[in-house]
Amino acid sequence: MTRTGALPPHAAEPTGVWSSKPFRRLWLAVSLSGLGLWLSVPALAASAAAAAGGGPAAQARSAGLVLAVMALPAVLLAPLAGTVAARLDARVLLTAADALRFALVLSVPLVGAAPWTVVAAFLVALLALPWTAVPDAAVPALVGADRQGVDRQGEELQGQARRAVQRAAFGAAPVAAVLFAVLALIARAADLADLPLYASAVVFLGAAASVALLRDLRGGGAPGTAPWPLLLVVRGVAAPRGLFLAAAAAVLTTAAIVAVAAGHAREMGGGAAGFGSVLIGLTVGLAAGIFLGPRVLGPFSRARLLGLAVVAAALLLIVIALVRDLVVVVFVTSFMSVAAGMAWSTAAGLAGEPADEQAAAPARLRAVALVTGLVAVAVLPPLAAALGDNAIGSYELAGTGAALLIAAVPALLAGLLAYRRLDDRRGIPLLPDLLAALRGEVYTPRSRAAEQAAAPRNRGVFIAFEGGEGAGKTTQARLAAIWLRDHGYDVVTTHEPGATKIGMRLRAMLLDKQNTGLSARAETLLYAADRADHVANVIRPALERGAIVVSDRYVDSSLAYQGYGRRQPVDEIARVNAWATEGLVPDLTVLLEVPPDTGLGRLASPADRMESEPREFHERVREGFRALAEAHPDRYLVVDASLPQNEISRLVQDRIREILPDPVPAGTEDITSTFPAITDV
Repeated sequence: MTRTGALPPHAAEPTGVWSSKPFRRLWLAVSLSGLGLWLSVPALAASAAAAAGGGPAAQARSAGLVLAVMALPAVLLAPLAGTVAARLDARVLLTAADALRFALVLSVPLVGAAPWTVVAAFLVALLALPWTAVPDAAVPALVGADRQGVDRQGEELQGQARRAVQRAAFGAAPVAAVLFAVLALIARAADLADLPLYASAVVFLGAAASVALLRDLRGGGAPGTAPWPLLLVVRGVAAPRGLFLAAAAAVLTTAAIVAVAAGHAREMGGGAAGFGSVLIGLTVGLAAGIFLGPRVLGPFSRARLLGLAVVAAALLLIVIALVRDLVVVVFVTSFMSVAAGMAWSTAAGLAGEPADEQAAAPARLRAVALVTGLVAVAVLPPLAAALGDNAIGSYELAGTGAALLIAAVPALLAGLLAYRRLDDRRGIPLLPDLLAALRGEVYTPRSRAAEQAAAPRNRGVFIAFEGGEGAGKTTQARLAAIWLRDHGYDVVTTHEPGATKIGMRLRAMLLDKQNTGLSARAETLLYAADRADHVANVIRPALERGAIVVSDRYVDSSLAYQGYGRRQPVDEIARVNAWATEGLVPDLTVLLEVPPDTGLGRLASPADRMESEPREFHERVREGFRALAEAHPDRYLVVDASLPQNEISRLVQDRIREILPDPVPAGTEDITSTFPAITDV
């Protein structure tokens, strides 16, 4: 990427969720409570496995029973959490819940009875349910969003806070896995088998204390009542065919590892520390996969990626089942969980998350995950115990390994079936499509490639100017066109939206401030429709005759505004626009960078619909342009728009010179025999 000028420092956010001290305290309480829960899961499972005695399969069965009863409340009793939370004081409820969990976990090593371990595990999970309802309801009041009404800025603030709370709760899982593994090692060295349980109890006590000190905790409304997961699983919901099947298969691969990991690690001589190591690989891999899912292979079909990720996870599960080396199992588990995490985040994106978290498809997706996980941890450990160890020639297959193999088969079949049902690029070969995505390109079928190869040799040059509001795109595009014409080039200047008759009507709808009800998806499709007409009737004909096209905005504006700005899946918008433009990409994209406050302050005329968006929206757009430029450095020139106008023009002209063709038409030398025709005027 060619970067010129010093970018202004990224201004600190003066307002936001982290400026609220009560919210920061809530976030800390959620983090501690989540850490205690995620630490108590392997601690209770390992305690049950150690108390069971016998072989690894029997230990896996005892650990699996604990895991199953801990999954039951979320599947069977989740709707009751909102009902109970709506009738009790939020601070008292959460404080009591974690104080009771402290006592329950602490009682397990003191009582030392296997039945009580199972009962305590169920109660610990049951007391986690208020933490799924109360923080979400308290968010509007804690971040002050309830005082902003229902405007877009208030909604964005609430969404940011809720995502932060969710990340605190689930992000504690990898930390808990590492902590459990370390504590298990210390426990084995110091002969303190129950050390992880004591540590989990202490964390719950800290969470109870942090909530007790949170005097500002109050509901921004009554906690919502969650739907019954079992009813959602059987209910018909409009969604892409195969979506829920793929999600269930992805969850099955990870739940299978959790279900038998305690016994499988002991089978390989790892004990509780080995169990913790497997959980580290699983949780860290899942976090990485969920993060990478929306970002990896941008041009590649998300539907295809979902099916391939599930198939990869199932194949790696087979490897885990057959390998008898703990180190290899941990590493393969991490790769398997990356694939499963990518599958989950991709499925969530296709279902509509996070744009509409209350929609039926996302809710059913979560329900499918809960039920699948419960079935896996309830069925696989007893199955491993029933199968026992079996010798196949010189190879000995453990009962836990056999159970993993059995789980891998339906996961693999479901992944293949989901890929077939979800494939939205039928007729496009998979391998070339994947290789093109690795290069950052959209695969073009052979017929289109042949058409492009047969295009005239004097195909023109396409230059797009991008940037936020008030960056000076229009001015610099006009100056670049004047400079090019002065040097003898045929130049076509254009803009988006509204460069054609149809486009002018679309522009009026898109930029009219009165159109407040336009959804983000409709807005995206209208911009793509304008662009399709623009390319077909203006840009491509000019390029085919050898002209230089200078456009004020192009596809990257949709990726930045409708993708990053509106928080829609960027890869999906890229695919829609790739189809609309038949894959036409600028030879050079000039990005003029300017802070939103500076750019919006330059606007002289009344703000249109896009210019009227809040500052946070324009900040996301700016970050989106930066991400696009970093992803395609060879195509981008990034210029500091605060530089003097003539300096910006000079930098732009220097970069354009590198891609300019000879201004003399390509056939001139053939006509005049060797030398171009030169005529004095």
